[in-house]
Amino acid sequence: MTAIRRQSTVFLFMLAYLFSYIDRQILALLIGPIQADLHLTDTQFALLNGLAFSLLYAVLGFPLAAMSDRKPRPPIIVAGVILWSLATMACGLSHSFASLFLCRVLVGLGEAALAPAVYSFLADIVPKEKLSGTLAIFFLGSFLGSGCAFLFGGGLLELVQHLSLGNFHAWQICFFVVGFPGIILGLLIAWAVKEPANRHTALQAVPLTQALSFYRKHASFFTIHMLSYTLLAVTLFSLFSWIPAFMMRIHHLSHAQLGWTLGLIVILCGCSGAYTSGKLIDILTGRNINYAPQLIAGVAALCAFIPLIISVTVQNTNIALISLAIAFYFASFPMPPSATVLQLVVPPSMRARFSATMLFCNSIGGLSGGSLLIGILNDKLFHSSLAIGQSIAWVAGTSSALGGILLLLSIPLYQKIYN
Repeated sequence: MTAIRRQSTVFLFMLAYLFSYIDRQILALLIGPIQADLHLTDTQFALLNGLAFSLLYAVLGFPLAAMSDRKPRPPIIVAGVILWSLATMACGLSHSFASLFLCRVLVGLGEAALAPAVYSFLADIVPKEKLSGTLAIFFLGSFLGSGCAFLFGGGLLELVQHLSLGNFHAWQICFFVVGFPGIILGLLIAWAVKEPANRHTALQAVPLTQALSFYRKHASFFTIHMLSYTLLAVTLFSLFSWIPAFMMRIHHLSHAQLGWTLGLIVILCGCSGAYTSGKLIDILTGRNINYAPQLIAGVAALCAFIPLIISVTVQNTNIALISLAIAFYFASFPMPPSATVLQLVVPPSMRARFSATMLFCNSIGGLSGGSLLIGILNDKLFHSSLAIGQSIAWVAGTSSALGGILLLLSIPLYQKIYN
């Protein structure tokens, strides 16, 4: 594959990740009108934002990953992109908690096809010494997508609120608008991306017992690795899911103000953090510091702890936003190494399935568990929607500190399996 074709492929995959996060994150920005129209509690909203999405995203990630280990990957990616885009548009037809929950489940199903197939595909077309940087570019899509959901979602919501929409609420129109472009992108990927001719592994099924045997051989490392990154996923997804509600409830930002403010923070700080992380890992790896992924992610997680706590406890809005920007910067560091490590230490024939296991832990524990726990703390422990800052501090702050410590402790185990 030529360098230009490789770069265009990475760019298309990054766009797919971008659209996936727009479709995933737009719900967090629309929390106010959706709760008002459907009469939802914070716990129910957390179920929509976390469990509904992660239910099939986590479970069906395994068979889809197994398919990616032995079948051509572009058709799998294309099918996923088109499915989650249609499901996002279907969210705009929802009139109850149950129907919106079902649509969110289908969004998760579509997105489950993307990451394991892309990780495996990129590991086959990119040299090992450049893999972290390439994956960092792919991960930029998550922050660009989330940032665009905030940046344009607030303005879009305020725009359509002034239009004659018939029987549709403004938030429903937003789902129609953000879901449609993904269909076009899916068709473009189908036309432009082909399976590499020099794929590193034969297109044959590897028995599950062989993958389990490899896991058991290095059980200590993989257990700590996945637990650590699950905790860091709790931190990041808690910020994605609940910071919009926090800023509107505590600092009284409008949807438009919130959209521009959070959009810029997520795009600038999230993208720069993920990109810096990938580049630092590539530089340190080139200097034979083979434990760079764990070192960079662990230190960054600890650096995110204090500004995160400040951002959700201080009363001054400007200080809260500055602290949030710093927290987002460091909280984005673990994304590239979480995927890089598995591509480096797992045999090619098992990569997608190990990646699916990581995504299962991140989605069930990080996205669903963290988001749900914050909602439950609000409703059941503090009994106040205004206590959301305390809930975020307890859940996201604790996870960031523990995840960082565990990653640093896992360095000897990583060196053992890497060598």
